[in-house]
Amino acid sequence: MNVLMICQNFYPEIGSAANRMKNIFKRIEQAGSDVHVLTSEPLYPTAELYTDSMFWDEPSLDTAHVTRIQPRDVRATTNLWRRLRLFVEQFVLAVQEVRHDSNTYAYIYATTPSIFMGLVGVVAKHVKRAPLILDVRDLWPESLIGVGITKSRLLLTPLYWLEKWMYRQADQLVINSEGFRSYIEGRGIAPEKIHYIPNSIEENEWLIKRRKVSDQVRVVYTGNIGLAQDVFLLLDVAESLQKEQNICFQVVGYGYHKQTFEKLVKERGLTNIEFLDAMPRWDALKQLAKSDIAFATLVESTAFDTVTPGKIIDYMAMGCAIVGAVSGHAAYVIEEAGAGYVSVKRKKQEIVDHILELSRNPEKRAAMGKAGVAYVQEHFDWERNEQRLFAAIRQTRAQVEVAE
Repeated sequence: MNVLMICQNFYPEIGSAANRMKNIFKRIEQAGSDVHVLTSEPLYPTAELYTDSMFWDEPSLDTAHVTRIQPRDVRATTNLWRRLRLFVEQFVLAVQEVRHDSNTYAYIYATTPSIFMGLVGVVAKHVKRAPLILDVRDLWPESLIGVGITKSRLLLTPLYWLEKWMYRQADQLVINSEGFRSYIEGRGIAPEKIHYIPNSIEENEWLIKRRKVSDQVRVVYTGNIGLAQDVFLLLDVAESLQKEQNICFQVVGYGYHKQTFEKLVKERGLTNIEFLDAMPRWDALKQLAKSDIAFATLVESTAFDTVTPGKIIDYMAMGCAIVGAVSGHAAYVIEEAGAGYVSVKRKKQEIVDHILELSRNPEKRAAMGKAGVAYVQEHFDWERNEQRLFAAIRQTRAQVEVAE
């Protein structure tokens, strides 16, 4: 049967969003369906990144049924109206593709953010007369408030209305964090329509083994240096630890604040920070496997207390002890796993003390690393969690059969 997947991020893009949709795509295809993907040209974090062939590292996906829309203005920006213009343009282009598509589909699998790609899924549901599974990866427009883009009630009120309407239009909803459940139920969605399918680790990624590369204790940060991450806190921490000759920091990063971050490293003379450019997921995981401590951070906002960042799952899977400047559900996962320390208040000295303690206690680092691996194997393994995906699909299909 044919399935239409609608998403803003997809292979070969890096980051948790594209990786999640790639994995869901693979599992639906392996189950015997023919998945057609409607997505954007690879833009995250920049379009230029994907001129490098190393990111196109899965030949089987290069030949998949993928239709890519091409918006005009693709620059990363905090300008609210420019971002909205991009989202609206993506919506219009994607709806045009849906209307011109002559295929019939057994169901639609669409994802947010942004809310506009989810709304394309609603349009596709009615145009194609197929049920809709909506994958909610972020609470949008809540996250607009969290990153400080806007607090305008004039703008947010209609967006909240659209969000609620979109959830109610979906036949089933999938969430990647249990922290989203109460929020979505509060929008009037029945609990039985909500399915928890977290970001997870692929079977082949367990083949990456930890490897000690030096006597130094390596503290690593990977991923987005963007609006939702308080990575500048890491600069203060590294500066406080600059005299500790056995501790070094490595940042494998990209994103809106990358250039500012690099500039500040130079201006402050932080010789204990090494910066690596964005790389394919497999290479980033290997960098984690060479590291001792991994740093996780989100800006302090209730909008992000519901989130479980994909990097925390990756950190645990690769056996790193975690030091987190996070709160809410992210803090809960780290602490329940016994995989590291958390500074809920994002206090620099508290984070410095945690890193110092772990740097001087390799046995504790190893114990936290093993605890994290065990927790991911139990909770964040795709081979296990794909059954939740198929359950959501079966429930969607059953609804259609009853209606018919």
